[in-house]
Amino acid sequence: MMCSCSGVYEYFGEGGLQSDINELFGETLFEEEVSYKEPSKIEVSDYYTTPYDSSVERDLSESEVELYNLMCYYIERYDLSFHFDDVNEDEVINAYMAVMDDHPEYFWMNKGYRYTKTTLGTHTEIDFVPTSQEDVGEIVAKDAKFKTLVKGIAEEAAKLENIYDKVLYVHDFIVDNTTYDHEAAESNDKDDGYDKYFDSRNAYGCLINGKAVCSGYASAFQCIMKELEIPCGYITGQAVDGGEAHAWNYVKLGDYNYQIDVTWDDSSYTSDEGEKSERKSYDYFLITTEEAEITHIIDKDQNIPICSGLEYNYYIYNNLYFPEYDFDYVAYVIRDNVPYGSVTIKFGSHEECQAAYEDLIENDRIFRIDGVNGSISYIQGNNGLTLTFTF
Repeated sequence: MMCSCSGVYEYFGEGGLQSDINELFGETLFEEEVSYKEPSKIEVSDYYTTPYDSSVERDLSESEVELYNLMCYYIERYDLSFHFDDVNEDEVINAYMAVMDDHPEYFWMNKGYRYTKTTLGTHTEIDFVPTSQEDVGEIVAKDAKFKTLVKGIAEEAAKLENIYDKVLYVHDFIVDNTTYDHEAAESNDKDDGYDKYFDSRNAYGCLINGKAVCSGYASAFQCIMKELEIPCGYITGQAVDGGEAHAWNYVKLGDYNYQIDVTWDDSSYTSDEGEKSERKSYDYFLITTEEAEITHIIDKDQNIPICSGLEYNYYIYNNLYFPEYDFDYVAYVIRDNVPYGSVTIKFGSHEECQAAYEDLIENDRIFRIDGVNGSISYIQGNNGLTLTFTF
């Protein structure tokens, strides 16, 4: 998912490829004086419109709110079945779905359920049984371990003063400690896949077992954000490329909302062998709705806010973003990051990213930049906006 094209270029320096080409054409092709220009910090305030001034609200009736609160009361006491008198089954289902969306910490339950309805005259009774792990003793033990870890991660993140750094810490913790569970993603729920891979689909599997699919990554991120009291929600949808079901998050920082896809920022997601790479991506770290829609399709009938935040986007925040391609500005950033072994830069459009690729790679101008020699590899991000160079 992370790479749409990649390659390796070699430059041999004096006496090698450079000398041969110069002799062949009878002129010095590689002499170019680079004017390194330090890019100015993007003033994101210029891009903002009206702030989104309310958190996501559930469209629940008064009766559904009462059911919602009652369900939470029972679940937190590890009750695995609910009994209701004189209620409408649609209200019960709506309330339960809202609880599942808002409370990923109830990892032993999911959106599956069954219920029986009994009607005697005007009196109605509903016995509602959510799909869950059935061993209450095991659930209690796992929940204690889970809560301890979530609290510990949140406490470490809370030590950081800047809200950007807090979210980055949680993002990196999940990516560094989780491997995408390809077997769970490919399992058949109608056979033994559901029970076998139950944990990989929730926050427990992500944080405790270190293996998860996208729903596990997104649920884990949401749990820790809740512990940090940072507004965060869960999004379902599909990938534009391939159409497979997917889950990710939105988060509200200050006055603005952002989308974030921790799963697709984990390089292990892209490995067919399931091998873990040390490389992290930030292509989906705090992005706008417009940018997310390049690669994501959001399911309908979700109360997802418009995400227009720019300030905390990884590349804007770290001065690695270029609305337009300019060689001298890009050369400045690449030169300063050569000692670190790699750098990823982001552009304002597919066209600008392609212009950078053609100039730096196809025209070999990257080798005019101080410190860039020998072999380099490059990766073009799946969103078509980023280029990563490894030196």
